[in-house]
Amino acid sequence: MSEFTFQNPTAFLLVLLLLPIGWLLHRARKKRRVVIQTLGSEYSTHRKLRDILRLTALVLTICALAKPGHSPQTQSVSTTGRDVVFALDVSRSMLAEDVIPSRLEVAKQAIRDALDTLESERVGLVVYAGSASILCPLTYDHDFVAHMLDQAHPRAVDFGGTTMQSAVEKIVDQVFLAERENVQDIIILTDGGDHGSKMAKIAELLDEKKADALIVGIGNPNQGFPIPIITEDGKEEDLTIDGQTVFTRLDDASLASFSQQSSRAHYVPAATAPFNLGQLYLEYAKDKSEASSDSENGFTLYQDASVFFLAPALLLLLLAECWGLKGLQLSHAAALALVFTLTNLDAAESYEESEFNVASALMSNQQYEEAVEKFTELNQQLNDRQASHKTLAASSFNQGLCYYELSQKNANDSAEVALNYAQQAQRSFLSAKRYDTHFIRAGQRIVSTTQWMGTLEAILKDQQEADEELEKEIQALIDELKSILKEQQAINAAVKISERTHKTHTSPEVADLSKLYHDTQNQLSSRSSLAKKSMELINKKLVIPTPDQVAETLMTQPLKYIEQVISMQQNAAERVLERSEWPASRSQQSSAEALITEIIDLLSGKSDQNSDDSEYSEDDDEGDYEYSEDDSESSMSSESMQGDLSSSSQMQSLPEPNYSAEDILQEEQGNLQFRQEKRANQNASKVEKDY
Repeated sequence: MSEFTFQNPTAFLLVLLLLPIGWLLHRARKKRRVVIQTLGSEYSTHRKLRDILRLTALVLTICALAKPGHSPQTQSVSTTGRDVVFALDVSRSMLAEDVIPSRLEVAKQAIRDALDTLESERVGLVVYAGSASILCPLTYDHDFVAHMLDQAHPRAVDFGGTTMQSAVEKIVDQVFLAERENVQDIIILTDGGDHGSKMAKIAELLDEKKADALIVGIGNPNQGFPIPIITEDGKEEDLTIDGQTVFTRLDDASLASFSQQSSRAHYVPAATAPFNLGQLYLEYAKDKSEASSDSENGFTLYQDASVFFLAPALLLLLLAECWGLKGLQLSHAAALALVFTLTNLDAAESYEESEFNVASALMSNQQYEEAVEKFTELNQQLNDRQASHKTLAASSFNQGLCYYELSQKNANDSAEVALNYAQQAQRSFLSAKRYDTHFIRAGQRIVSTTQWMGTLEAILKDQQEADEELEKEIQALIDELKSILKEQQAINAAVKISERTHKTHTSPEVADLSKLYHDTQNQLSSRSSLAKKSMELINKKLVIPTPDQVAETLMTQPLKYIEQVISMQQNAAERVLERSEWPASRSQQSSAEALITEIIDLLSGKSDQNSDDSEYSEDDDEGDYEYSEDDSESSMSSESMQGDLSSSSQMQSLPEPNYSAEDILQEEQGNLQFRQEKRANQNASKVEKDY
């Protein structure tokens, strides 16, 4: 193989452009000469030499586009030649937070780090709990593996629990290839606590298929931690079994015992300490056999030699531009060449430095949101350019500082938002520490941020308890209003019946009934007044102080209504003393009932949006009232308009679909997760220990 070659020889077709370009330059020179002679000048412009320099620069540029290369090196497709399948434990015990943010998230991040380290390996992904599921078969597409890793969660499998045997069986039977014996590895990330595996059977499978297993234990082996779960109503609480909180710890002893039983299993107790899974695997596999790798199965890399053509081309262009009437202006050419050289040498570093300075200036001006966006873009650019680890660490660290300041800034307004920023700050500091393990300030910030997160979590817990207490008070208020409504309806019905049975206005029975109804109505009015006081107390808890205006709350409209209810009840109590005023009293009672119902709907969140536009007024009910028995029996009726059904049932053209293939895939993915969730919930009852 030649030591020097052009990797893109088709670029030389651009040489054909030299003929038309040369002809155009020659024609331009002739016309320029005619113009100069017409003006009576005899000075030479050295135009021909300048055109030759430009054409030569074009030829050199075309050579650079042909991708010249030298010093070829052959790279094999795989650095170790081994197949690697990650077996991720997604049982609910992996949600325990004895490592930050949780055992499952730490395991997923470890796999991401390993994917970066094993760039040329063929990798697969299997998740397991009480059963196992293949998320990704063996592939060289590590980005797809990382994408599927994001889909891993405790309900991605059919059964809960922890059964390592199901994962090993799935891998050796359906993922590994028979012709690849002795070059296949399983990396198991788990907290142990196996509920049904036969360890001897797992060892037998590894020996039979000639596969090796690297087991990484995650979690605190000395202290048990609760398992946080999200309930159906969206609240977070600890997992309980038979009323007892479940505590889980790393089952270090059983995993270590299994590794001693099998010569093909190796156990690493990571516990709660940070670890680099990629480096662990490389150390584990360095003495193991590898698949053959030669040039036919690899690719050749050349050292880029474009600069040897581009530099002279640019220099020739500079010379062409500096060649004037009096010949070559060397001072101009030298200055331009020097500026060009210095600019190219420092271009990459100065760009990164300028971007970093812009982000730092935003941070100094307390524009933290804009600084976060700038640091995020800078981190992506630095990663793409494979910048030094110290540079990446510095950028990630400053990004973490911005997130931390945003967390502090939002702590008074929303502890939940502040906690989210704090978690992002912690991830940034962890990244900085991972890039530069000797970065002391990053380690200190990790500790302080963790403490700050604990403070925010305590605040959130207090807020949650206060919200629950407030919900109980609102529910008690709703129950009281329902009781008042029920009794208000009862007295209204009683007055109505009395109207029909006692036509005489002056009998002793009428006087006794009027007194009874008056007292009962006054009692309801007193209870409504107490309900109003409860609403005012709740409203004080709901009000968020604002300097400019009084903020509206859930109680704003109900408070207006309850005042009208009390006024109507008092009015009804006064009118019911007279037999002739019973119909008017019932009108007030009915209006009070409607308002109480509206208040209950508002507090329960069932009120229609348009109800806010309607206002009740006592004046509306105090006009002339003519009572008729037919009125009490009246009801609303409606009739279907002829032709409505036929017109609505006519066939109309369907709209063109406005969704893409990505939308369909996303919808299907959501449906798949929903089906997995339903299936897992159905199967959970069949598992004794669903964690």
